[in-house]
Amino acid sequence: MAKSAFQMKIRKRPVILSHSVNSGCNLRCVFCDEWKKDLETGGDFISGRREPSFEEVCKIIDLAADFGIGSYNAWSAEPLLRKDLPEIMKYAKSKGMKTFMITNGLLLKKRMDELIDVDYISVSADGPTATREIRGADYDKITDGVRYASKSGLLNEPLLINCVISRKNLDEVEELLHFAQELGNVKMAVEPLYTFKRMDDTDWEDLTIGADRQEKFISLMNTLIDMKKKGWPLINSKTYLRQIRDGKVIRNCRVDRGILAADHNGNMYNCRIHNTPLGNVIEESTFGSRGEIIENGITKVWNQTKNERKELIQKCEGCSFFGYAELTLMNNYNIESFYGYDWL
Repeated sequence: MAKSAFQMKIRKRPVILSHSVNSGCNLRCVFCDEWKKDLETGGDFISGRREPSFEEVCKIIDLAADFGIGSYNAWSAEPLLRKDLPEIMKYAKSKGMKTFMITNGLLLKKRMDELIDVDYISVSADGPTATREIRGADYDKITDGVRYASKSGLLNEPLLINCVISRKNLDEVEELLHFAQELGNVKMAVEPLYTFKRMDDTDWEDLTIGADRQEKFISLMNTLIDMKKKGWPLINSKTYLRQIRDGKVIRNCRVDRGILAADHNGNMYNCRIHNTPLGNVIEESTFGSRGEIIENGITKVWNQTKNERKELIQKCEGCSFFGYAELTLMNNYNIESFYGYDWL
């Protein structure tokens, strides 16, 4: 925590690298456009043939560690499609990093025994009916994977179920929380659906919670706040839960001091909403004849885009992504979030 505080408050740099280790996916979630990138460039989502090499991934990890980042999050459309993911996580651990992974859970049961170097695992789920409608996924297969992982004895920390609240699952969120409680070493996070303007081919009206469902949404949030108070395994702070209940978005966002993102091509981003790359950290880096880093591309891009990043935050209309919001609340000295956000 001391290292993270120094990195964020003194150096004013992110503490987590969220790295898209491949561009492929085995699902077609309607509110995600990550899998579409593979189709646009002709990639094969089954084999993941457009994924960066192991050596390229390690270079990104080296850059992040040298920049002072202490946590590595492997994500993308679906990181478990990479056969060498365990080796990637082992390498990140060798650099002194905490390791995270975000997955849709379909391959979790098959590959859990390989994930001994993953500290934190987050599985995306929406509820029995909604998971099938939104993700086209077998909900039972996902929950089987979560159950297997929770009983494997391999988890370094409680597994996390991340649930995006939408019109489709208002009646199923509590069921997911009961499932997490039943397993014992599983926790859950919730966040509201964000409608990406760039995804104009998505039927957002079918997903967003309109005026006709607001009463149900508010009732659900009040129930979750009450369950949080009673010790149910919900990692969100009560401050954040009240914020999304009341329709408030992040102001004075501090995502730039929390999360740094890099895609499978080495392009660096600072925010999921402002999806314009700040620069390519591999191209900006200078490597020696033996592959050693002479000039760090992350540092170079970071320093060159100070004004651009500041302008993005100032012009941002706001969002309610729980990772961004909780980091911002803590960075702005919200005491309840320090104690109420139960994850990092």
